[in-house]
Amino acid sequence: MNLTTTAPQILDLGGTWNLAWTAGPDGSPSYATGGAAIPATVPGQVHTDLLAAGLLEDPDVGLREADQMWIGHSQWTYSRTFTWSGTSEERTELVSDGLDTFATVRLNGHEVAVVHDQHIGYRWDVAHLLLRGENLLEITFGSAWDAAHECEVQLGGELPRPYEEPYPYVRKSACNFGWDWGPHYVTAGIWQPIRLESWSRGRIASIRPDTLLHDGADGVSAQVSVSVGIDRPASTPGLTLTAVLTAPDGAEAARATIPADTDDVVLVLDVADPQLWWPVGLGAQPLYDLSVVLDGDGGALSAGTRRVGLRTVAVQEEPDAIGTTWALAVNGRRVRVRGYNWIPDDPFIAEVTEERLGQRLDQAVDGGANLLRVWGGGYFSTEEFMAGCDERGLMVWHDFLFACAAYDESDAMIEAVTTEAEQAVARLSSHPSLVIWCGGNECVWGMYDWGWPEILDGRPYGAAFYTDVLPGVINRLDPSRPYVPNSPWAGSLDKHPNDRDAGPVHIWEVWNNVDYVHYRDVDPPFVSEMGWCAPPAWSTLQRVVTEGELVPGNPQVAHHMRAADGMDKLARGLAPYFGEPRTAEDWHYLTQMVQARSQAAGAEWLRTRERCAGVVIWQLNDCWPVLSWSAVDGDGIEKPVWYALRRSFADHLLAIVPVTAGGTDDPTGPDGLEVVLVNDGLAAWTADVVVRRLTLDGTELARETLPLTAAADGTARAVLPEGLAAVSDAEFLVAGADGLRSTWFFAPDAALAPTAPRFTAQATADGGALRVSVHAETLLRDLCVFADRLADLLGVRAPELAVDEMMLTVLPGETAVFTISRRDGGPLDVPADLSAAELFPVVRCIGDSASLVPAGSGGAAGDAAR
Repeated sequence: MNLTTTAPQILDLGGTWNLAWTAGPDGSPSYATGGAAIPATVPGQVHTDLLAAGLLEDPDVGLREADQMWIGHSQWTYSRTFTWSGTSEERTELVSDGLDTFATVRLNGHEVAVVHDQHIGYRWDVAHLLLRGENLLEITFGSAWDAAHECEVQLGGELPRPYEEPYPYVRKSACNFGWDWGPHYVTAGIWQPIRLESWSRGRIASIRPDTLLHDGADGVSAQVSVSVGIDRPASTPGLTLTAVLTAPDGAEAARATIPADTDDVVLVLDVADPQLWWPVGLGAQPLYDLSVVLDGDGGALSAGTRRVGLRTVAVQEEPDAIGTTWALAVNGRRVRVRGYNWIPDDPFIAEVTEERLGQRLDQAVDGGANLLRVWGGGYFSTEEFMAGCDERGLMVWHDFLFACAAYDESDAMIEAVTTEAEQAVARLSSHPSLVIWCGGNECVWGMYDWGWPEILDGRPYGAAFYTDVLPGVINRLDPSRPYVPNSPWAGSLDKHPNDRDAGPVHIWEVWNNVDYVHYRDVDPPFVSEMGWCAPPAWSTLQRVVTEGELVPGNPQVAHHMRAADGMDKLARGLAPYFGEPRTAEDWHYLTQMVQARSQAAGAEWLRTRERCAGVVIWQLNDCWPVLSWSAVDGDGIEKPVWYALRRSFADHLLAIVPVTAGGTDDPTGPDGLEVVLVNDGLAAWTADVVVRRLTLDGTELARETLPLTAAADGTARAVLPEGLAAVSDAEFLVAGADGLRSTWFFAPDAALAPTAPRFTAQATADGGALRVSVHAETLLRDLCVFADRLADLLGVRAPELAVDEMMLTVLPGETAVFTISRRDGGPLDVPADLSAAELFPVVRCIGDSASLVPAGSGGAAGDAAR
């Protein structure tokens, strides 16, 4: 944990409890009527306890999701006994960091509290209820469904939302009720730690450091203001606070001591030569240790520690020819954001181990990202998540917990949201990776485009949270950190939030309606959401589809696609490039290729725009095996889009793009093509860019060498001459510089002069890994090696394997080498007789199957030599 607090006595109440229940509606399994209690693990949630007891089969598999609906309609009681020996302290409190969601807490038969917010931690004085010896603690959870419907009746009207489920009425993780990428698992339980704490006179409740940098004659100095919240039974004189800041090398950097004469004390620490925390790629991530001790009568009453980074962050907004720019700046330097949206990594947080979380964060960094946006339909980030981002230099954009719906503005709801926000800000504000708070996701947009005003009929929709309540909390508790009221946001409630001339925007019209080339129609200041769907890895989908082929018409495959009209949109994306695939293998491969191409094309276009200061892809991760927008699937396997975006998100990007936005009916754009260097590095980048025009068989027709220099945090571009840029369906462009390659095809695959790909492939064992060499006899497009397809042959689970590269364009005569290895670094047992014949469908490239029907053609695309 990032914050540790000492107290005279702490009794951890986690571990094994008993779980009993009263079942919900009819139609549930026979054991769901209740009966003998089962062991339960705390922290945890009821689904995982039922799974562990063998009373629930994996609901991710097949159509079993329907088999667990009764859980969300049932009542659950956790109970345990513990021994209490008493204490001399003034106060003993039962402390729960989180209960999901509607719960009644009883100690020795006495009601302690009734609570109704998953996102709030609670603290109750229970000294008068404790017994010396054995004590009984019981927590009963009611149905969140039932409670939500009761709230709806009390409210007297519908709250607009994208799904029929009543999630806006309750303060529970919205995606528990299902989402367009997630399952419908309405769970309950003691989902965060629970304990008894005893203390006297005073207790440190929160530590909130705030950094200000000063430029002086002797260099940069830092002023760290440490706000310390103090709990005390009553006015307690004679207390002092001491704060000590220790540098990463162990040397004391600053110290201050002052009287603790108020409930919120501020100490100022001056650091003469600070080591600054930077986002990944722009510098190091040194972390200081901050310790705070509350003393009384010469003894320490309470102490807390934080790991902090010294840095400043701001949003830069400047008028420009289109509207207003919008960019994040760290330590005064603009940071061009390359990021992903982050959803809960599992429906049940107890399943997210530190190892799994670390793998996801590494996948973000290794994929070129410098920011994760924590989406507002889940829960506030854990300390482990934030600490991992601190250490890796991953910036965090954090939504408050509002998503895609209207929300009640009653006094009770405002009080609950205020408490949520105060606790979250106090807990998370010390993390240097946290660079911006956001009021919520698409909650203002709905008032403009989704018919909310007609449904609400003059009732409020939640604007008070985004423009008053939440910024009020930020101003009081975290004043130096930027805040944006919603995403998207154009600067005012009176302006369409997804206007492209100001603020962060969402680009969803492309996936929803048109070909991905239309990403090039826009030139926004910042993109906080854009994405394209595709299946997970073959092995991931196959694991949960128990009958039939992996094709869109299979009911089990369709069950694992939650996007509205998702299968139709996948087909629409395939049509101009590949027509209609005839086999499951080709449908799976080609839909993944369109996802990868679409996001690479969009990201590269936006990164080559001078005014666009950020691209945040929807989404990095999945929480179950699903066809979704993710780059990493629910089993932790990187999809081809991850590899494509790794190149598009590199510090140095080489791209061929149209000269101006629009004009997508003409692939070259209205003013031709240009080659662009994008430099997110710390020094200027000079390169001689060689651009060649080739026929599809690899014959060179023309070439130009273009010397370019891109300043740090800048771009450089050159318009291609007509001899290179003239449109042709039998030729293409290749640009190269400093080991980077970019290609441009003037027509979709189906309209290109048909060329059957020919290649040879060889697999060999090498130092505990598997090397796959592919030699191109013709042009190979989107060459991939799918490591998960070799799992059975290599005797490992599919998620344990990784391949180092995908989505390659290989020219005739070139050889590409791929390395398949174990994620844990262990050796692979490679069969000596592994042959090239076994490498299909492990090795794939465009056109390598005779089963593809190009759009507008009755013929096949041709066979491939494998």
